[in-house]
Amino acid sequence: MNRFRRNALAIALADNKISYTITENVKVCQGESGQASATAISSDQKLSTDQENCAITKVKKKLPWSLVIDGTNTQASLRGTEDLGSLDYNIFQSTYGVEYALSNQFSIGGVFGYGQNNLYNYEFADTRVNSDTYSGGLYGLYKPSEPAMIALLGGYSRFNTNSRRPIQFGAINRVAEADWNSNGYTVALTGEYAFILNRGTGSGDPKRKENDRRNAIVLKPNALVSFAGYSQGLIEESGAQSLNLKLNPHTATSLIFGGGVVLQAPIVLSSESRLIPRLGVGYRYDVNGNSDQEREVTGGFVDLPEAGEIDVYGQNRGSNELDVSLGLEYEISSNTAIYSNVAGSFWSNGNELTYGGGFRYSW
Repeated sequence: MNRFRRNALAIALADNKISYTITENVKVCQGESGQASATAISSDQKLSTDQENCAITKVKKKLPWSLVIDGTNTQASLRGTEDLGSLDYNIFQSTYGVEYALSNQFSIGGVFGYGQNNLYNYEFADTRVNSDTYSGGLYGLYKPSEPAMIALLGGYSRFNTNSRRPIQFGAINRVAEADWNSNGYTVALTGEYAFILNRGTGSGDPKRKENDRRNAIVLKPNALVSFAGYSQGLIEESGAQSLNLKLNPHTATSLIFGGGVVLQAPIVLSSESRLIPRLGVGYRYDVNGNSDQEREVTGGFVDLPEAGEIDVYGQNRGSNELDVSLGLEYEISSNTAIYSNVAGSFWSNGNELTYGGGFRYSW
């Protein structure tokens, strides 16, 4: 859920999504009151002889749609604390976003994601947990001014999970397996502000000013507030006879506050194309990251209820997270770009390496 939220917000805040224009013919007529009116016409349409006060001119029209495709792969390690086992996992996440600009200030978008999550190298047993994740969400983007952007995201995730736990001791050689579904939802509010560190010295030409702004070195502070909830039903193993385990239904929540800064320094390659390196640093704090209630589950034996149930704890990442990221974007034209990035996250109880890339197109 954390990875989907990050990718979805990155899509929402991506630069220059709504920039592609088309040229169309417009008929401009001068009325009796002196007021001019403009009407779009077809390319082969001509003025009639009684339209002496009209003229045909070509104007550029901005189209409101954009598409972003993003894919990331994450490798992570958790360190066991308080006698809990260490483990590794990886997350592949693909994300697809479509955005529509309602105006120069407001846009709405939809995102869909498919992911695969795999847990392995558990310290105390050769246990494997694999999950297919389907996520979807909607976001709204508001630009109160040219350098400022605010995005609100709401998302839902569905997890289809299976586990495999070999049991080998003495003459016993069994495998316990389980399949279960779980659900999650997330709400996030983020914003950023672009400080231009260098400005062009050109004249008041609007096009020149736009190019100066587009090619400037920019520092972008950002802030984040995010809430997520996760719930899973009863988990019961099968295949290991009397050694099958069960876990009772469980819910967990996460409340994250964070902030950071991104520095981007475009390198102009031609009148249309640019290479844009980006360096980012951020910090996040999960209010519930150290809460026992969020990682405590109750379980027992499926076929031996008389043995009772016990409370067990899962290893978590902790409350503190430091992020460092490096990205490189190749803007082929004003409406097409490809990009790649690598990021490291360092938590209280582990670390994570994420790498990936994507494609962005506007029309």
